[in-house]
Amino acid sequence: MNTLHNTQLSLPHQGLHSVADASGVEFACNEGSVWLTLDGLELDVVLEAGERFCTQDHRRALLYALAPSRIEIVARQSRKPTMQRLSRFHAMPLMKAAR
Repeated sequence: MNTLHNTQLSLPHQGLHSVADASGVEFACNEGSVWLTLDGLELDVVLEAGERFCTQDHRRALLYALAPSRIEIVARQSRKPTMQRLSRFHAMPLMKAAR
């Protein structure tokens, strides 16, 4: 599980950055140009300054700077899978629940 919230990232030319789970993450290129790819998909995106990209796919994202770049990475939703969110709830007999 990533604990990604809001990250400002500066990448030099040919710099690399990886995000383990890109689901619900918005990538915004503020300066420069970056190539973004998602593991296992034939999807490649080139973001120029002022452009954004977001995906719901639970895949690793790899960013590669085509020029010196500044990227903002923002998690737009909870990073916990559904079962982890539900695990905090405990079953109880109906008799106790009605009290």
